[in-house]
Amino acid sequence: MKFIKKKDKFYRGVVFEFNLPSGHSCPFAKDCKVKVDEKTGKFDIIGEKFRCYASSSERFPAVRKHRWDNFRDVLSGKEIVVPKEAKFVRIHASGDFFSQKYFDSWLDACKKNPNVRFWAFTKSVQFWVNRLNEIPSNLILQASKGGFQDELIDQYNLKYAEVFSDINKIPKGIPIDTNDDYARDGTQSFALLDNFKFKKNAPLSNSSSDKSESFNKDLTDFQKENPKSASQTSLNPDIKLNLAFCLPTL
Repeated sequence: MKFIKKKDKFYRGVVFEFNLPSGHSCPFAKDCKVKVDEKTGKFDIIGEKFRCYASSSERFPAVRKHRWDNFRDVLSGKEIVVPKEAKFVRIHASGDFFSQKYFDSWLDACKKNPNVRFWAFTKSVQFWVNRLNEIPSNLILQASKGGFQDELIDQYNLKYAEVFSDINKIPKGIPIDTNDDYARDGTQSFALLDNFKFKKNAPLSNSSSDKSESFNKDLTDFQKENPKSASQTSLNPDIKLNLAFCLPTL
């Protein structure tokens, strides 16, 4: 069972990720679902609205191997053992809770590590709802909109994240999370931007100055109307974007 230690410009501080194969471990994914063949690396793009960003890494055999090794470990019931040095753990930068038993195993892991902050995006909303009164305080969950159980989000007033391809369509008062700060803390729902339109650490649309200026204007207007979001967004079109929408998340 392998955790990935991440210390890069995306997260604030050192974060450990635990990942599973995209799509194969996501029973309720819809809009963004992609499956990558374990052996061949062939992509099966199922979702029609977004493409799972985390699946892109599975073009590399080594990435597929460690995600599938993790998948086999948890399917066999192997206990989740959090690295001793971990202070922050993102559950599933790729993958999702694929069963109630597996979801519950993470609740146990969180309870055994009360000094570690855990967070996760999920489209397996029913598993969360079934344990609403049992979520430990060091685990922050958010529903990832775009799945087959979205109706439960409003029904149970759950924290959620929603992906947008057009920044102008983000509702007023909804902040944009660019580094998982909203994801790892609090109860505020938030927006994510489509990583295939707004690439992480890359110029927008082949560095087109016209499009960059247009993006900056849109983002400036958005921040004026949503001042609470200003600390989470940048006027640079190269802004770092959340990978979570594929979960999430992703």
